[in-house]
Amino acid sequence: MPLQLLFTSARQGLVPGRSGFCTVARHRAMPERLAQLLEGLGTPHDAPTGATFTFRLLEAAGQRWYVLSRFVARGLDYTQRDNRLAHHLAFSQEEAMVLPPPAALAYRWDQWKDEWSGEPTWLEGEAKPLILKPGPALTPAATWRQVAGTGAKAAWLVDATGPAEVALLNCADQDTALRLLAESAALLGKSGWAATFTTDVGVSGGDGFRWCLGHTAGRAEIDLAQAADQPAPTGDLARAAAMGLTATASAAATNTARKPKPAKSGESSGPSAGLIVLVLAVVALASFLGWKVLQTPPPPAPPVVTAPPPPPVDTAKADEIMKANLALKDIDGLIDREEFIDAAKLWFETAALSPEFAAKHRSRVVPRLTARFAEVGAARFATRLDSLPPGGDGKDAAALAAEMQEALRVGTRLEVAVDAAWKQLQEIAARAELLAALDVRPTLLVAGIWETGDNGPAGPSQARFTLPVEAGQKLTKFLELAGVGANNSVAVQLRLLPLARLHTREAKAKPMMGEVRRGGQGLWVEARAEAGQLNRPIVLGVGPRGNALELSFRDGEARAYPETNRQLEITLPSGDRLSLGLLAKPSVLQPLELGLGGLRKDADTGVVRAAAWAEPAVYALSWAGGNTGLFPAGHEFPDRDLPSLRATRSVLETDLIRLEGRTGPGTPPSALLAERRRLFNEGELIRAGAPWRLVIVGPRGEELSGPIEFR
Repeated sequence: MPLQLLFTSARQGLVPGRSGFCTVARHRAMPERLAQLLEGLGTPHDAPTGATFTFRLLEAAGQRWYVLSRFVARGLDYTQRDNRLAHHLAFSQEEAMVLPPPAALAYRWDQWKDEWSGEPTWLEGEAKPLILKPGPALTPAATWRQVAGTGAKAAWLVDATGPAEVALLNCADQDTALRLLAESAALLGKSGWAATFTTDVGVSGGDGFRWCLGHTAGRAEIDLAQAADQPAPTGDLARAAAMGLTATASAAATNTARKPKPAKSGESSGPSAGLIVLVLAVVALASFLGWKVLQTPPPPAPPVVTAPPPPPVDTAKADEIMKANLALKDIDGLIDREEFIDAAKLWFETAALSPEFAAKHRSRVVPRLTARFAEVGAARFATRLDSLPPGGDGKDAAALAAEMQEALRVGTRLEVAVDAAWKQLQEIAARAELLAALDVRPTLLVAGIWETGDNGPAGPSQARFTLPVEAGQKLTKFLELAGVGANNSVAVQLRLLPLARLHTREAKAKPMMGEVRRGGQGLWVEARAEAGQLNRPIVLGVGPRGNALELSFRDGEARAYPETNRQLEITLPSGDRLSLGLLAKPSVLQPLELGLGGLRKDADTGVVRAAAWAEPAVYALSWAGGNTGLFPAGHEFPDRDLPSLRATRSVLETDLIRLEGRTGPGTPPSALLAERRRLFNEGELIRAGAPWRLVIVGPRGEELSGPIEFR
């Protein structure tokens, strides 16, 4: 595949390579030998995403070149072949000495090329200064402070002789890595341009690089995942990294001394006659004063005052104060963006780091944190709850529930007011935990009876459940999705589970392997027989000649089936699932409680329906031989209207009028009816109809079951 190399900056060019390298684009001023060396580097990056940066020193055309390179693999070149690019910036020593460290150039220059689709050409007008994006100061080492707990640890990469040979492991991302390298290089001043590096030693190799990202044999390794727990280095470089003083400036301030002025040429070095007379007069005056002093008793000696030496600079304390200052700026930014949870966590860290400093700002920061903590949190978490994907393994809901519990802990620690917004936040957290515990799956409920047979308590037994025609038709449509043909069968997974409540997660029940096949005029779902068992444990047949589920057991387990409800879960190779709920005793099916938060009211129409987060659990339910509908408390059956999952205002008002006019046994208390009427008049339709139920209504309008409730 074609390889390409780009050169830019004061020495720019673009060179590709195939089996033999040819120039695609290159600056005229680039020495031929330097171009050949860069061609020889190839393009050590073949992933379609990301990039690899290297910085190396090369000798060419009688001088040293400082080469910063970026390798990518993007799109197609002008010959419509895979386009792997190497973009090089080649600096002379004079150019390098007036620029920031090369790692800083890597992320501050935004003219890196990701593709080249043109024909070979010379680059004209590219020998011009680099225009860099603004970047934060490299000292104090703020990125090292964030990653490793203190900026002093930037000195891990340097020593008294210059850049050390080290390898960095477990860096979060490439931008962070470049900032870490730039901050360490800044400690060396202009010598930082001796710190060669690679951001991916796996593709570039470690030869010729002082700093490598990734495991490198024979190198001291720094694991950034554990850096915060390691002791910080000491010395001038560590102090400079933590406090923001460069090593050069610190050394210069310490070693500066006054030098005597040299004598001007041509001046005589011998004493003059006037000078001799002056010296004799001074000697005479001094002798007289000395005699006078001897005649006067000496005054008492003044007390000796010993000034304590100035305390040494506490690098750790200075770093803590600096970290607290920076953290407070970050807190203000997070509050402005209404990221109150992250802001609160950072506030707690800052207060623990410097209690005195945090105490000065508590009265300003904490009220801003608590004012809208619950309100904004409830709105955002409610939106995320409604956006959760239905079904699945519940990991998304579990992650959201854990995040909300963390938000509640943070809010409690902040002493957020327990108002309506806070209670709403608690309710949303409870809903997330409920969803995390559910396994929402399409469920077809069927009422019937179990017919059993056995050969004594210790002998094998059988159970048979006959399905209505409508159930057989729905099962046939589902099984057709497997793509079973006349001459092939399709593997499926089966689970036989208890059915005490809808959508219960049964993590312990292992699936059985089975298959779907055609036989006669129908479809058959059969589980594989276990070792030592003659009959298949599960056989489901659907078709025009009949629909039935037959179970076989080694022992007398089938005896208990007439008094229980069971469900057969079928999972196709595509991942589609269907749970066949077999209700021998519908009255013992416990309703799934979703709470009043599982309902919402349309502001314009007043229609009450399932909330977005509860819709999957509601719409996943179907009944063979009946319809499902949402009804308020006190609704009577048989119902003449077609059941609907949308309850209108008129339905609720009709029920209230009927209940208010009723007398005799079963009439609700008048106080309860009065409260429901008040809520209805105020537009609180959900509370006025509570508790609501999802009811399965039979063909004659009778109630068959109420599997879901909203209380």
